[in-house]
Amino acid sequence: MSKQFYIIFTLSILLTSCKVQQPTNTISELDLKINSIFNESELPGFSLVLVNDNKVLYQKSLGYSKISSKELYKNSSVQNIASVSKTFLGVALMKAVDQGKLSLDDNINKYLPFKIEHPKYPNIPIKILHLANHTSGINDGDIYKKSYLLKDPNKEYPHLPQEFQKYITLIKNNQKIDESEFLKNILSVEGKWYSKDNFTKNAPGIKYNYSNIGASLAAYIIENAVGISYENFTSKYIFEPLNMPQTDWSSSDYKSNNMVTKYLKKGIPIPDYYLITKADGGLVTNTNDFGKYLIEMMKGSKNKGTLLSKTGYKTMFTRNEFGSEASGIFWGVSSSGNPNLYGSDPGVITMTSISRKNDIAVFFMTNLDLDANKSAMKSVIKILKAVKAHNWKHNS
Repeated sequence: MSKQFYIIFTLSILLTSCKVQQPTNTISELDLKINSIFNESELPGFSLVLVNDNKVLYQKSLGYSKISSKELYKNSSVQNIASVSKTFLGVALMKAVDQGKLSLDDNINKYLPFKIEHPKYPNIPIKILHLANHTSGINDGDIYKKSYLLKDPNKEYPHLPQEFQKYITLIKNNQKIDESEFLKNILSVEGKWYSKDNFTKNAPGIKYNYSNIGASLAAYIIENAVGISYENFTSKYIFEPLNMPQTDWSSSDYKSNNMVTKYLKKGIPIPDYYLITKADGGLVTNTNDFGKYLIEMMKGSKNKGTLLSKTGYKTMFTRNEFGSEASGIFWGVSSSGNPNLYGSDPGVITMTSISRKNDIAVFFMTNLDLDANKSAMKSVIKILKAVKAHNWKHNS
């Protein structure tokens, strides 16, 4: 079971099984309820923001961004947001489509300096659309772990438990290489890590199989299509127009006193790391910035957005079903049509969701590891359900 599938599965079970929250009518009542949930949880800290298509309705941060120094988790605290980063990839891809730089139906090899084909289906081209809705047939597997790099690979971390030491040892041996080389090594027959196991048994376009490597490949294709780096493209067409000064790709060179410490368990810090494949999970931001982005996404869902054309937003948020799974363009889309995405990385749990019916959208992030704290997800869900149950029409 992939981590992304585990998160979605866990959230769906908890959202349907948790007791219905008594709605709150005032912000002070909601604050008290969330404070109570947090105080009974294992979460070190968190931040959330809730918006409509016009303004921030609610923003709250609790706990510590750094436990040892008792630095508070604030609305300005920044951390990487794992797979929720892919929502920006969806916007970037549709922006490139709007500009006429590429088409979702294009063969990916049109934009690559090396050839990629599904080894079991060489005559069926992988399209950009297949990358965007996770039906390319590209499989992450253990090879994806080569994307993780420690900021200080020469340091020892004796405070970490034995089971996590194995993971640290693994990524200590990873080498910093260019993303294009990383992708070629895995997906091209000329690559040194190439294996037929890097692809599923299904033909492109048929079956949903969540792929971080596929997402990274899409970002690389965008670069080649538009002629500038993915970082510069997203900065020019997303971060700058929305005034998101604390948002950037990868924490490898991010210099901010507001960077949180990530925790394996409450009080056990995880070493700083970053990703070669930034677009799939390496965005660093805070709820101050993300709130601005989420307002724009709300506008886009109502044909009022400014970053993309109406067609671009409609395509991005349209649910396409593949058996029991479904996807938009790098966004999940629920059966009720609500765009969403969830993320998890070492020391990180994130989620964002747009509720068309309630006319609100929320983003949540915390600095705690999911794998080592499965029960923490219940606290996250309780907080989100309390926010969802609140009478926002009374406060908006």
